[in-house]
Amino acid sequence: MDLEEGNPSADLSLSPTSSLSRKLQQSPGNVSPSQQSVSSPSQGQFAMPALPPAPPPLPPGCKVPPPPLPMPGINVLSLPPAQPCSNPQCKHLTCGCGEQPQPKKTPTLRMKLFHWQKLPSDVVRQSHSMWAVMPSSSKDLVEPDYASLELLFCVPPTTPKEKPGPKMKKSKEITFVGPKKSLLLSIFLKQFKCSNEEIVAMIQKGDRSKLDAERLKQLLKLLPDDHEINGLKSCKEEKSELADADQFYLHLLEVPSYQLRIECMLICEETKILLECLWPKAQAIRTACEMLLTSHRLLVFCQLILKVGNFLNYGHHTGDAGGFKISALLRLTETKANQSHITLLHHILEEIEKNHTDLLQLPRDLDFVSKAAGIRLDVLRAEASANLKKLLEIEKRLFLSTDDLKIQHAKSVQGSLDASKDLQKEFATIEKKKEELADYLCEDRKKLSLEDVFNTMKTFRELFLKALQENEERKAQAAKSEKRKKQLKGEDAKRLKGECGKSITFNKN
Repeated sequence: MDLEEGNPSADLSLSPTSSLSRKLQQSPGNVSPSQQSVSSPSQGQFAMPALPPAPPPLPPGCKVPPPPLPMPGINVLSLPPAQPCSNPQCKHLTCGCGEQPQPKKTPTLRMKLFHWQKLPSDVVRQSHSMWAVMPSSSKDLVEPDYASLELLFCVPPTTPKEKPGPKMKKSKEITFVGPKKSLLLSIFLKQFKCSNEEIVAMIQKGDRSKLDAERLKQLLKLLPDDHEINGLKSCKEEKSELADADQFYLHLLEVPSYQLRIECMLICEETKILLECLWPKAQAIRTACEMLLTSHRLLVFCQLILKVGNFLNYGHHTGDAGGFKISALLRLTETKANQSHITLLHHILEEIEKNHTDLLQLPRDLDFVSKAAGIRLDVLRAEASANLKKLLEIEKRLFLSTDDLKIQHAKSVQGSLDASKDLQKEFATIEKKKEELADYLCEDRKKLSLEDVFNTMKTFRELFLKALQENEERKAQAAKSEKRKKQLKGEDAKRLKGECGKSITFNKN
């Protein structure tokens, strides 16, 4: 206490470390260095390290002491050195005892990608996978040839393309036609592979060598509208500045009555195609009707069926018939005989083959009828009548047109009219034949359908031919069976004869 009061500044010059060492020396548990060397460990005392010298005094004006210096053995924690891994099977990937990893090789160029499914590192280390095990020695490690990899799989450098010079923009064409219609008209004009003037000249002359029915139909749909015509007529620009479709329209507008000319050409082409299709069908119907009316074999065969039917239906309300509907011919296969696979038609054909062989040629007479089956007379008439109506309308319009147009198309239109009228005459002839056939078959004239009659006769013809073939096959099978029986009888006779000869020889002996 006296020391502190006598020299108060001395306390400030001492650091906390020096004061701490002084207190430790004055504490009753401390001993002198001589006693420290003599004292034994059994007394519970431990040796303290030597204290460092006192730090220099604080500079004048400084009230905060500097940080204490580290004390050996007290402030510095000494860690034990790293011990090697005791697991002989550990490859030091997860324990941290392995060698320092070598720096990764990185390419100097841009490389092509190898597409794989990447596994995260934490997933690999947590599992006992092949990726968690490293070779035990450096000899097992295989290093790739990075130089060759970089040479073979680098992305080749792209040479910058030379930019073409600016193209000269064409001056915008003037058009009064919509884009869709202009495109369709351009496609249509390219079919001819000739100029617009030549196409218009063909229309003006009525030349149908390159203008068939389909092209004429397309052209009618692409004719200019009123607003397009007005725009083209009011245009004061040069023709070369107009679009191709507009130039074609300008040439077409110079032809008087161009739409009527196209319609005349179209109706003549359509009439030609239609008549080529309808005439053979109409003639087939007329020929089939005439064949049914004049076939002697069909008449004799039906008389035979009538006799057979009355014999089978004797005593029944369907017996003693004077005739039958022609559709009854299809029911000849429905009446079964007592023998298997034999019908009434099979039996009748067997009788015909024996006594009336000429009736076996009946399918030849019905050949024309089979070809006419499926042709509908009402459809033919409707198509011919609609075309004739168009022709008559065109004829009226042509009569009111200019003289040059009459001279050019009157002949072709009149020829189409004459051919159509001839077809109408053929239909009238067929109608008369139909009435005759209805009377011949005892049918109602108004209800008789030629299509039904032709289909019935076609089916009967097929049944007739099928039954003939089955009869031939049955005969061939019976002949084979008979021949086989004769062979067996001959073999049995030879065997019996041989056995008899042996028995006679045995008796003589």
